[in-house]
Amino acid sequence: MMTLYSGNTCPYSQRCRIVLFEKGMDFEVIDVDLQNKPEDLALMNPYNRVPVLIERDLVLYEANIINEYIDERFPHPQLMPADPVMRARARLFLFTFEQDLFSHVNAI
Repeated sequence: MMTLYSGNTCPYSQRCRIVLFEKGMDFEVIDVDLQNKPEDLALMNPYNRVPVLIERDLVLYEANIINEYIDERFPHPQLMPADPVMRARARLFLFTFEQDLFSHVNAI
């Protein structure tokens, strides 16, 4: 079973939760208080941020890396387009979305 260390108000964590739910994965969420982070978070992620995904001996951090791993490790249903050009466009859309929207989350 996978464990996702996640913040309720962290949009990057929410992206990972959405991908896991869309894949129909069995996973556990550990909600992290972003104002009072547990000490072990810094041991899992040198940047001391969420999300962090644990699967057996594998520890991943950063939402895009986690989501690409999940989509490649569990290919059905496939979330990214099969065509490399369309996949690149989807990644560019996600990057633009993060830059334009997620940057304002802290202000909200």
